[in-house]
Amino acid sequence: MARNGSEGPGPGKAAFSAGGRHAARADGDRYEDEAAADGETHGRSLILASVARDARLDTKYLLLVVMATAIATLGMLQSSAPVVIGAMLVSPLLGPIMGVGFGLAVLDSGLIKRSLVTLAAGALVAIMVALVIIWLSPIKDVTPEIRARTQPTLIDLGVAVVGGIAGVYAIMRKLSGVMVGVAIATALLPPLSTVAFGIVTGRYDFSLGGALLFLTNVFAIAFSATIIARANKFGPSLTPQHTAMQVVGISVTLGILAIPLAISFNNIAREVRARTAVQSELGELLARSDRVDSMSVRVEGDAIAVDGVVLVGNYAPQLNEELAAKLRNSLDRDVRVSIAQLRQQTNAAAQFEEQMSRRIATLEQRDEASRAILAGLTIGELVPRERVLIDAQARRVIVQRDREEEGERIAAAIDRIMATVQSDYPRWLIQNGVVTDVDNASARAVVQE
Repeated sequence: MARNGSEGPGPGKAAFSAGGRHAARADGDRYEDEAAADGETHGRSLILASVARDARLDTKYLLLVVMATAIATLGMLQSSAPVVIGAMLVSPLLGPIMGVGFGLAVLDSGLIKRSLVTLAAGALVAIMVALVIIWLSPIKDVTPEIRARTQPTLIDLGVAVVGGIAGVYAIMRKLSGVMVGVAIATALLPPLSTVAFGIVTGRYDFSLGGALLFLTNVFAIAFSATIIARANKFGPSLTPQHTAMQVVGISVTLGILAIPLAISFNNIAREVRARTAVQSELGELLARSDRVDSMSVRVEGDAIAVDGVVLVGNYAPQLNEELAAKLRNSLDRDVRVSIAQLRQQTNAAAQFEEQMSRRIATLEQRDEASRAILAGLTIGELVPRERVLIDAQARRVIVQRDREEEGERIAAAIDRIMATVQSDYPRWLIQNGVVTDVDNASARAVVQE
């Protein structure tokens, strides 16, 4: 019988030992979960601190707004897409918009107010800078870059929503490259430049369109940031009532924004359908050799206005009336057509015009050569101008000379001058001659062999 001091662990001790290990493992898992939770909480705090820092109103922020606005406005006035894209990359407005989104996610009124003040200050400065630049600029034409920001649609809302989601993901994962793409996709400063352009030029419809696009991008990005932040456990202390309030607020705001965007989208869709119908019906009315030089299709209320220029071989006096009738039947709405017809040149006319151009060019070259030959022969005034007869049509020059009168030395100098000019113009014939009869109307020359 073994002594108590040498006995192995009995059943009771084994069970106690196993239970201790399970308890220790459970405590370790609990500590790891708590540590992970603490790490996630710390990470969210750091993200909120970074967002709050980007939403501050300071001199650096306003300076970037001024520079980005200047770049965007100048790029839009000269219709340069690369310049406008560069302005989007410089623009700092994305920071306070993200501050609004994260502030709504955690219901931090301080962060929301700070971000709204920063965003409003940046937008106001941008509009003022653009106003000054456009007012000073001699160019006030409506460029494609400006017109592109005057009719926002539901597509722009969708782009802004997706861009906001990508922006929040970039902030949480610290992906600066993604933020560059978000800044390009969701234009913020170009719409403000469009607002200023409309104010300066009196096109208030442009101002309204640019303001609507700016608000669409701001709200869509901010609300997307709110949704993604809540999905990533920002604001864990919020009650279900807070969540319901956020959902209702976001839904109502986006719903109100969607109304004018849907109307604009419907107008653009109607314009596209009308343009397609015009091209189809006009193609049936024109001959095979006719072609459309320019075409404009606009939706004006319930009516459609068609303006353009076509190049035709034969004039069709009833073209406008026939096209308007066909479009009324296909589109079921009032249509106004004003198309100018220009007679296009036939091949024979084009060839004749080309021949005349070549002949005129040849005559101009001969006249130029005649003046140069005359200047060369009369250099030093050894040969008077009135003794040089030029037939440009035949490329022939006769120099009236009297060798006995000239003398040996002067005659030799004139011979050298004529030889030099002849070598410079080998396609011309330069000869010595004696004028036997000269009057004001004509001159006859006897050529000396």
